[in-house]
Amino acid sequence: MHKHTLIILGVLFFACSCQDSKRPEEESAELKTKQALQGEWALVTSNETEFDDFLFYPTGFAIQKDSFELFEGYYSDVYDTIKLQELYKFWGTITSYRIRQDSIFIQSLVDDQWEFRWKINDIDADTLVFEEENASESKYYRLKYKLDSLVDFDQIVYSSSGCYGNCQILDVSVDKAGNIIFQGEGYVEPLGFYQGKLSTQETKYIFDKFEKANIVALNNDYSASHTDDQSITTSFIKDGKIVKTIHDYGMTAPKELLWAYVPISNIHHLHQLDTISTEEPYYPKLHYFTFRKEGLILPLEKSESFYLWTELRKSAFTQTTFKPKYKLTFSGNYTYWGPDPNENYKPKGKIKSIQSDGRFYKIEYVKGKTIIYDLGYNFVERNLKPERFRKAEEWER
Repeated sequence: MHKHTLIILGVLFFACSCQDSKRPEEESAELKTKQALQGEWALVTSNETEFDDFLFYPTGFAIQKDSFELFEGYYSDVYDTIKLQELYKFWGTITSYRIRQDSIFIQSLVDDQWEFRWKINDIDADTLVFEEENASESKYYRLKYKLDSLVDFDQIVYSSSGCYGNCQILDVSVDKAGNIIFQGEGYVEPLGFYQGKLSTQETKYIFDKFEKANIVALNNDYSASHTDDQSITTSFIKDGKIVKTIHDYGMTAPKELLWAYVPISNIHHLHQLDTISTEEPYYPKLHYFTFRKEGLILPLEKSESFYLWTELRKSAFTQTTFKPKYKLTFSGNYTYWGPDPNENYKPKGKIKSIQSDGRFYKIEYVKGKTIIYDLGYNFVERNLKPERFRKAEEWER
């Protein structure tokens, strides 16, 4: 028995020694795989520039050291039992990952559990082939950017209009200093006006996302062929001037722009925001500012309208008299057809008229109160091309 025991122990020792000797090799192989995975990757699709589908969202990810970034982000459903609305909780885009032999595991941001993501079938310098959980294959290609050659904006204003459904209605302004101005209008918590502050790293993350989309090279308009979807408008400001505004109906813009929407549109989920106590200057809920002159109109995009409001917030009050050139009215949000999510919102005053010469804005309230804002510059001349003025349609008069 003693002899047999020694033999068994010897075999076990040999087996354990073999396993121990393999561990460095396995670790070395996993390290090489991690190094090969470093960078940003996008799913190869039949159409890489437009996604004209309600349910399709471009898939991409980045791996940096031990972090895994899913460009689409992580979400969970939430039902508001008071307002009887289906909402969602955004958990972020960046989590941890592990490689075990030939498989990638991701740590869920929702419950911290480790989940199988892919089996690696093939990998080279610019191509990845994964096997999904259902045994189907997916192919990814490496993304490459030259950020130092792109325009560096000072401020980004993002707005979403809502849709025939529960798409969120909101406005977000973020500048290079990390200052946030937020308005929740519908299907989002919180409702109302808020402000906050991002860290330097968080600010850089948002701006880098948009820079990778090469904004200046993009079209001004993108549109899906289906109906009842939301419009997303984004304005980019450099040196106090709107350099470009992109109108994206149905999220059909290139994938990099769609990925850039994710962190800025969900900024209220991850950051503490403080209530803006004053409602002035007046902001038209579910409406946008429209400049009118001599029978012509220039309706602002939602993001441009919110940008004008943020600029008026910084303006000084004045008693200066000026010769009005424009009348400001409000155009309706015609992509949202649901009930008014702000039905309980009661503005402090009702607007009688707004007049402006581009620099000064005289807001007259029904009950006689009048406020004049001095913007310090001509908003129309600086930001809006003259050819954008057009004849009003019958329903716009």
